[in-house]
Amino acid sequence: MISSLRSAVERCIAHVKNWKILATGFRGRLAELPNVIRIVTTLEFYRLGW
Repeated sequence: MISSLRSAVERCIAHVKNWKILATGFRGRLAELPNVIRIVTTLEFYRLGW
């Protein structure tokens, strides 16, 4: 259970980096960054069927 959750979180982080949200620097308001990360994580969990 823990390893499957961990792998899902690692995939979320990889997607965030792949979408260049964190890799190239976030260009939006920094106050919105936690919301962007939460949305990407939620979409990835939805895609995985969690």
